[in-house]
Amino acid sequence: MDVLSRYTLAFALMALSLPAISYGASAGVAVAWGVGLAMLFVGGLVPPAVRFAAADPDAI
Repeated sequence: MDVLSRYTLAFALMALSLPAISYGASAGVAVAWGVGLAMLFVGGLVPPAVRFAAADPDAI
């Protein structure tokens, strides 16, 4: 998995988390809210993980 696909995954997770959080909060579905929050958390952790895990600092 290259750097661009990891950033794309992070963007997709963060973009899909917002409707899940909104639906879970407005409909009172705690599972949807929790899954959306977890997706937001993981999507936010991917870019720093890519940055710190890069073997070559110039590759980013």
